[in-house]
Amino acid sequence: MATIISKRDSMDVTATELEKTLKITHTPETMSDRVGSPKSAFTTLPAPIRNRIFQHVLDTEFVNVGEENVSYKFSIKDNLLQFKASRPPFPITTALFYVNKQIGAEALEYFYANNLFVRLAVYSSDARHAKSFLEDSGLLFSTSSLVEHASRHAMDLTIREKDSTQKRAVTMFPAQYLPRLINFLDQASRTTKTWASSRSLSMKVLNTYGFPLAKLQGDLLEIFRLLSNFGSVDISSQNLLSGYAEALQSNIMASSLTADIFLDTITQIVDRADKAYGLKDWELTHQQARSAIIALTFGYLTHPELLHMQRDTFHKQIQRLRWRSELVIGKAIFELHKSVTYGSANWLSSSTITAEKKTAIAKDLLIAETATSQALSLATDSPSPTSNPWFQSLPAELIPPNKGEWFTDEDRANSWFACGLVHIALQEHLFAAGDLERASGLFPEGEEFMQPFEEARKGIDWETKPGVWLEKAARLARE
Repeated sequence: MATIISKRDSMDVTATELEKTLKITHTPETMSDRVGSPKSAFTTLPAPIRNRIFQHVLDTEFVNVGEENVSYKFSIKDNLLQFKASRPPFPITTALFYVNKQIGAEALEYFYANNLFVRLAVYSSDARHAKSFLEDSGLLFSTSSLVEHASRHAMDLTIREKDSTQKRAVTMFPAQYLPRLINFLDQASRTTKTWASSRSLSMKVLNTYGFPLAKLQGDLLEIFRLLSNFGSVDISSQNLLSGYAEALQSNIMASSLTADIFLDTITQIVDRADKAYGLKDWELTHQQARSAIIALTFGYLTHPELLHMQRDTFHKQIQRLRWRSELVIGKAIFELHKSVTYGSANWLSSSTITAEKKTAIAKDLLIAETATSQALSLATDSPSPTSNPWFQSLPAELIPPNKGEWFTDEDRANSWFACGLVHIALQEHLFAAGDLERASGLFPEGEEFMQPFEEARKGIDWETKPGVWLEKAARLARE
């Protein structure tokens, strides 16, 4: 059962707790890595300042703050819906697109990447049905006639009534309104049992804007897992992680979400992450495991009662899946940068590694350090909320139960071992030696622990304060 609360925005329409879920996975990134070296006065500003300026004039949510509500007038011409809004739904400053080539390119990239537009096509045997659908959905959408020919938006979404071939409306809206659309579809299917089964959905991600695929899936598609019992679902695998489209299709077409379906879905994703790790595809490993974490988070936000009412055997499996995901993220990132960070000179102080590469490595290793620490927290059932990964994305009352006895000494040893490897990569050899000593103590049979343990002991610099290199990596990551 979905948890429903309200959220105020420019439409002032009842919304759901789901509108908060996009905040978990949709965090705007800076443009510095996606745009060439700036030369004008504007583009020489630091990326955070440029992004703040762009936010004020190009963010569809921000530009509507304080504006009056939008109302739409609908008319039907040649069986197609025509729209007229009471004011521009998205009063952005388009002049930025035409300042010059450099600024225009960066502004357009920000506009599309930050707002993640979804083009919605509605097929129905009667145009009045499409009119009612758009009126009742609570969407804030574009009325531009150019929507039909757009190509830079994030995703195409088609909703078809009873196999209709008549397109009645095409419009576009930013992904921030996906939760209210999904909530509307969910409520409609609950009100009339045959509503969902007589409709089909199709989705296709067109542009990724350089975002990690797990993040993009979380922003655009994960929320569709709330739906069930649809007659037909077709999700293109283009620009998605392997296996994701097929699993989501199956979930939406199931008669309802069950605990077994949820558990099986997450297990398959984590298994794909482990398979990618075995194939030494470190980036794919990271993305698959991250996708599992996002799916777990959405599941507990949208179906807390269903999942919390299960027996301990279910909770144990969930916690172990989360542990496996966090652990393999840390290990994969370590392997990704191992050639630079392990068994060689200190990369943080090296003059032969570019500043850009150092920053990229630092960002990744801090993600790895967090992931391995969170895996350790789960395996040891740490009472500290700050190290429990669930506390970062769920209200305390929604966090699934955990018990230390659900993990073996070997599990805990592997968690300490992964922490040690990442600390070696971060040049914190004293921390690493402590981690690896604990790993060896918990699982003496672990011969693979010994070589890194010696590496850590050999690298200890007694003249350097512990934590210095970790702090330097953190400073680099913020640049």
